[in-house]
This record gives sequence, C-alpha cells and structure tokens, in this order.
Amino acid sequence: MTTLLHIDASHDLEESSTRRMSRAFVDRWQAAHPNATILRRDLGRMPPPPLSEPFVRAVKTPADRRSPTEQAAWEASQALADEFLKADRYVVGMPMHILTVPSSFKAYVEQIFHEGRVFRRTEAGMVGSLGGRKFLFLVSKGADYRLGAPLAAFDMLEPYLLKLLIFCGVNESDIVFVTVNNALSPSGPDRRDRGDAADLIDGLVASW
Repeated sequence: MTTLLHIDASHDLEESSTRRMSRAFVDRWQAAHPNATILRRDLGRMPPPPLSEPFVRAVKTPADRRSPTEQAAWEASQALADEFLKADRYVVGMPMHILTVPSSFKAYVEQIFHEGRVFRRTEAGMVGSLGGRKFLFLVSKGADYRLGAPLAAFDMLEPYLLKLLIFCGVNESDIVFVTVNNALSPSGPDRRDRGDAADLIDGLVASW
C-alpha cells in the first residue's frame, strides 16, 4: 500500500502559497488514491529541534553509554526518521528562504539523515537507500530564478535538494519540482508559472 508523507516547510501559517498548493495537491491525490495512507509533518507549526551537543554526542556514543539527555535527543531524531521512512511518496510545500531551503527543513534533514537508514557505507563508497521513492516539491520563489534570468545562478534550493536526494539513492526522474517565481513581486506571482504549475499538478494527480 502506498504511503504519502505531506511536509509543509513554510512558517507563514495563514497565507503561504506553498501550503495552499501542497494541500490542494494532496487532497486531490488522496481522492484519486483512496486506499493510500497519508502522513503529515508541519515544520512551520512544529519545527524539529536543531542540532545540539547532546544529539552530536549521541551519534558518537554507543547506546549503553549515552546519558539520559543524549538518549532523549537520539530517540527524538529516530522518531522523525521512522516516520519519514514509512513513506514512498513525498509532497513538500517549499518556499525559498535566502536562496535555499528554510532553516526548519534543514534541521529536519539533519535529524533524519542517518547512516544505515538513508545511506550506507560500502567498499565501493556511499550508497543511498531511498531508491524507488518519489518526491514532489511545490516551490515558491520571491523573484525570477528561471534558467536564463539574472538570478538563476543564485538558486541553491533546487540544486541542493536534487543532489541530496540523488546521494540518498533517489532516481533523478523521481524528483519533480513545480515552481512559481516572482512570489514577492508587486505585480504578484508569475502568471505563466501559475498556469504551468496548475497543468503539471493536474497531470501528476493521476499519474504520480
């Protein structure tokens, strides 16, 4: 049975366009796939803890030698990783913050990025463990970062996510970005992007 994890990374809890897009997609996708399980993780309302000294010590310390504080940090991290790994489909509402992902999403990645869970070491090198999973990012960018635009080279959001997931074993063809540019423009989000996004979402509801 398919399990979809819906992640919202926006800290704008009332007017976020990525929240609207991700919620609309998941609602329509769930209607088309009524037997699927839907999990939800709201990083804006419940930010994951940032890296801490007890967590770093827990990673380096055998379980039977961890302090209670270290063990608590470890268990909280493992609970997030357990939830993440239950899914085989991921829908992420992702605003761009200062050219890259929001800090809460980076903290989330740092909590779930465990050797032996999302990647493993082999004699041939690092091997990702997330093959076969699919990721859909519904992205909002404040300015125009499209290929050929003056700011295109400053977009570190999509390259970061793409390389991170490929490192973890996800096929590049299973990583989809639906992006609306110019979200903070006085004239409003780019109309062409909004139209393209709507068309892509229509197609993905049935095929993804």
